[in-house]
Amino acid sequence: MARNHKQNSNFQISYFLAGSCHTADGAFSMLCDLKESREAVIANYEVSQLKEQAKIIRAQRLMESEDSADKLDGQAELLEIENNNTQGKILFEAAEDELNHINKCLKLVEPLRQYSEYSDLEAHELAQRKEWLLELINRAENYMITGGSIPSDHFVTMRMHPDFKNEIIPRIEYIKAQLSDPSKSIKFLKDGQKNFELPLLINNK
Repeated sequence: MARNHKQNSNFQISYFLAGSCHTADGAFSMLCDLKESREAVIANYEVSQLKEQAKIIRAQRLMESEDSADKLDGQAELLEIENNNTQGKILFEAAEDELNHINKCLKLVEPLRQYSEYSDLEAHELAQRKEWLLELINRAENYMITGGSIPSDHFVTMRMHPDFKNEIIPRIEYIKAQLSDPSKSIKFLKDGQKNFELPLLINNK
C-alpha cells in the first residue's frame, strides 16, 4: 500500500496500529511510540539542514577555485544538495502531517485512560495485563471462528497469563457454546469488553 512518504498512513494508525489496541491505555502507549519516532525524524531534519548549509559554503568555495575539476566538484555538490533538500523537505512535511494525526489521536484517547495519573513509563507497564488479556482472547476468538480450534502454541501463551482461569477460559467456553449452535449470534470481544474504538472517536470529531 502507498504510504506517501509516511512511516504509517493516518488510516493505518487509526485502524491497524493504535486502533487495534483493546484499551485506551494500550493505544496511548502505541501512540507515544509513534510520536517519538516522528519527532526524531523532524529533529534530525533540522540538524541535516545545518549540515547542508555548511556543505553549501564549502561547495561555493570550490566554485571559486581556479581548478576546473574543483569547480565541477562544487557544481555537483550543489546539485546534490538541492536534490537532497527537495526529498528531505517532502519527508519532513510527511512526518509533520503524521505527527499531527498522532497528536489528534492522543487527545481523543487521553480522557478514556485508566492510568493517566501515573508517569508514562508506569502507565505503559500497568496497561500490559489488560491489553494482553484482551489481545489473547481476541486471537483465540479468531482462531475458533475461522478454524474451529486454538493452535497449541497460542494456548500455551494464554496459559501464561495470570487471568487465564478467570477470564480467558470462560470466554473460550462461551465461543465454543455459540459455535455449537448456528442459530446463536456471537457477541464478539469488541462488542463487550473493549472500552474504546479509536476510529469511531476520530470519525465523530
